[in-house]
Parts: sequence; structure tokens; C-alpha cells
Amino acid sequence: MKHLNSQRHRLWCLCLAALLPLSAQANVLEQLIASSLASHPAAQGQRALVQSAEAGVDSARWQFYPTPSVSIETANAGAADSLYQGDSRVSTMRLQQALWTGGRLSSGMDKAEAGLVVSQASLDEVRLQLGLRVVQAYGDWLSSHLKVLALEKSLATHVRLREQVRRRLAEGASAESDLTLAVTRLEAISADITAARTQGEIALARLGQLQGRPVDGAALAVALAAPRAFSGSAQALLDMALGINPTLVKAGAQARLQEAVIGERRADLLPEVYARVERQYGNYNFANGASQNRLFIGLASRFGAGLSTLSNVEAARAQHAAALSEIAVQTRTVSEQLLADHATAVSTGSRMASVKASLKAAEDVSASYDRQFLAGRKSWLDVMNAARELAQTETQLADLQSTLVVVSWRLGAYTRGIDAVTQGVK
Repeated sequence: MKHLNSQRHRLWCLCLAALLPLSAQANVLEQLIASSLASHPAAQGQRALVQSAEAGVDSARWQFYPTPSVSIETANAGAADSLYQGDSRVSTMRLQQALWTGGRLSSGMDKAEAGLVVSQASLDEVRLQLGLRVVQAYGDWLSSHLKVLALEKSLATHVRLREQVRRRLAEGASAESDLTLAVTRLEAISADITAARTQGEIALARLGQLQGRPVDGAALAVALAAPRAFSGSAQALLDMALGINPTLVKAGAQARLQEAVIGERRADLLPEVYARVERQYGNYNFANGASQNRLFIGLASRFGAGLSTLSNVEAARAQHAAALSEIAVQTRTVSEQLLADHATAVSTGSRMASVKASLKAAEDVSASYDRQFLAGRKSWLDVMNAARELAQTETQLADLQSTLVVVSWRLGAYTRGIDAVTQGVK
């Protein structure tokens, strides 16, 4: 009776979901994704890194401006020191402006801007991965939920068959082995239900961790997410995905960043031309003199120890080559994932039509075998096997339905971006 009441409750929830507007059903997964993106610490931490990179761009921009400095020195010299017969304190205000750096400042700006793109792409990458994790966890829960509905329906059928053969055994019309078979199959169905519920609890726990709060399975069951529509050839979808994939954007930005590093390292081989103006108050040579203004034009080298600057250039070139290789690697990875999901979505849609036809046939066969058993034309084993085949077909359909939801939402996230799949959330 407890199983039957639970089944009625789940069937009521499913019927209620069917009566809800389509937009409400479509929004349940959007809301889960949006909530995770807003609250997950991984996304929050990456947002802080983006802010840091933005400050880095501002800092690189300020490098083009003059550098002010102030120095105040007090000298305590002996009375016989001829060089320090004037003021004991000298203050100097300086303003130095780089006139030519061999491209170092421009490369630094390019590096900071590329670093900002890397940080922003990393944030988008984290958000995409979080969204895909939510989709997968929801798909696991949906598979469990649909399986439990199908198995509880089968459980009710097996309870009926057990009671039927028990009555026949009491009347002497069936053998003890028939009751044993019915009880064994019933226990197997109960074990399958327990396993399916455990799968659902694990998926809910994962969803809860992604949301930062517990997720109620009964609330999810009220409005089930539907598969997302997708159209176009696999190549067209792949082109869309390659154009917006954050991992590829990040890899490209990292290559540009290494190009800027190469420019910085090359600039170290060249002298820097600068102008400096300064105003000096006080003089160590004579006391109570007037303030002095000076203008300097100079050259300054930035050579490292030995030939380390040349080594740094070569290291930067190698890192740039590695970054270009990473673009190719990520292109293949994204292509593989999208083409696999597209093939899975297409095949799953085709298989669902076949499984639905098989389900209708299995229902007809099971009902027919029940009648033929009572007429003596089918054995009890035939009846039990027909009931088991019906349950297996229903659970297979549940797997296909959840798989189609997962891969279609993944395709949407890959080809349109994670923000596009949550655009209905306010």
C-alpha cells in the first residue's frame, strides 16, 4: 500500500507538470543553472581575478605617464669635509618621463589587456563548466525520477501478479514454483527502485552543492525540464561553438599575451631614452642658496646578468609556441565533444521513437499474456517475462529521455553560450 500511495503521489506530480505552462517547465533547469552561476564560490573567485586584471590594465596605462619622486636627505659631515660645507638638508623633487622604450610600454599594455581577456575567458570557462555540471546532475536526477515512476508501476503490476498466483496456489491451480518466481521478481523490482532512488539522492546532493543549498526533489518533479530544440548541421553547430568557446578564447588570449612578453623581452635589449626635470632645495656645497631647476636627457640600459635577456626572449618564444599548440588542442577537444553530443542527440531522438513503439507493443503483449494465461495458452513464466520486458522498456525510455535533455542543453550551452540558456531567468 505504501508503494501504491507513493506511486499515486508521483503520478499526480507528473500530471500537474503536464498542466503547467511550457515556459514554467522550461525554466526549472534555467533557474538551477542561474542560481549556481550566481552563488558558486568558483565563479565568485574568478570574478575577483577579473577585477584584479582590470586594475592591471589601469596600471599598464599609467606607465606612459611621468614618474614623480621626492627625496629628502640630511648629511652629517665633519668640519674638515670640503664637499659638505653648505646646508645639512637637501630636498629634491623629480619628474621623469620615458621618451622611447623600444616598445616595452606598448608591450606591457598589450600584455595587461591580453591578461584581462584571459581572466574574463577563465570566468566564462568556469561558468560554462558549472552550468554543464548542473545539467549533468539534473539529468542524473531526471533519469532516476523517471525510472522510479516506471519501476513503481512495474512494482504494482508484480504485486498484483503475486497476489493472483497466491490465490491460484491456494486453489491448487498453480505450483509453488510460480509463487517463488513472482516473489523473486518482486524483490528484484524493489531492489531496482532502491538503486534508482539512491541515484536520485546522489544527484540531488550534487545539485545542492552546486546551488549552495538543499534541493527538493519533489519540487523538481512538479515541473520537469524539456529538451532544448536545436537545428542545423553538425558542422554549422561546430562553427558556432568554436566561435564562442571560452577555453578557445582563453587559449588565443594566452598566445597574444606571450607575444607581448616577447616584445617586452626584446625591449630589454635596447636602451631607454628619458627626460627628467628636478627642483632642488638646499645645497651641500654652500648654505642658504636659491632653489635650482635642472633638465636631464639620458639613456638607461635594462640588460640582465650575462646573456640572460637573450635567454628570456627564447623562453618567451617557446611559451608562445606552446600557447599556439594549446589552441589546436582545445579546438580538437571542443570539436570532439560537440560532434559526440550532436550524434548522441540525433540518435537518441530516433531511438526514442523506436522505444516508444516497443513500449506500446510490450504493453499489448503483457496484457495479452495475462489473458492467455487465464485461458491456459501461456505459461506463468511467459507472463512474468512479459512484465519484466515491459519494465525494462520503460526504464530504457527513461534513460533516453534524460539523455536527450542533457545533450540538448549541452549543445545549447556550447553553441549559444551559458548566458543564452538562462536568458529567461529574471
